[in-house]
Amino acid sequence: MIGNGEGKTTLSYLKWAFISTVIGLALGAWLGWQTTGTISGMATVFFICTVLAVLEISLSFDNAIVNANKLKDMTPVWQHRFLTWGIVIAVFGMRIVFPLLIVVIAAGIGPIDALILAAREPAEYARIMNEAHLPIA
Repeated sequence: MIGNGEGKTTLSYLKWAFISTVIGLALGAWLGWQTTGTISGMATVFFICTVLAVLEISLSFDNAIVNANKLKDMTPVWQHRFLTWGIVIAVFGMRIVFPLLIVVIAAGIGPIDALILAAREPAEYARIMNEAHLPIA
């Protein structure tokens, strides 16, 4: 197990992974209820969030293997930094902030408006993202 010099183990990291997954799925269910106002709509959005979470986890395994090979050569302090900043940049930066930033720039709207657009009008959000594909590529 990988420790960070303070006695934390992989089990501790797993606990927080499960907690954040449950919170994310609960927020997905809440978003489904807020956008549709029905149990069926809430269940549909919850199901989509669950499928996306499973897909994300399964596709992350190959990255985890590469990271584990790099981590074994690092000191505990750098292991902790690598995991902390890697999660912040990969999860929040590239999966949340970056797509919202693309919509902010492409649509010429503010960050809060882009977040509201993503939650309330996903078809319009997707259209803006698709139109921004060519300039990004």
